[in-house]
Amino acid sequence: MAIGMLQMMPGATQEQYERLGEKIFGSSSSEFSPSEAPDGLIMHSAGPTDDGWYVYDVWESEEHLQRFVQDRLMPAAQELGGPAPTPPQMFQIYNLIQVPGGPSTR
Repeated sequence: MAIGMLQMMPGATQEQYERLGEKIFGSSSSEFSPSEAPDGLIMHSAGPTDDGWYVYDVWESEEHLQRFVQDRLMPAAQELGGPAPTPPQMFQIYNLIQVPGGPSTR
């Protein structure tokens, strides 16, 4: 079953988010191609808040999410340092509507 993940990165900036993307994928998130997506990722979004940066993902399963976090995200985040993310909120996706050819904001 698909799983949603919402995570706050208090005090994080767009620059830090971009550096993390570069560390994980070899390119910034604005240059990220869907063909480079980690196994199991259905949807990724991120953006600024008054207090830092939010990331909201939808994954095929919790196992896919955990594998990405352990194998790629955490090693890159630890190497770069910066604000520590809060523990993610996770929930089962009951309804997911995907609009073919929908807009992408980059």
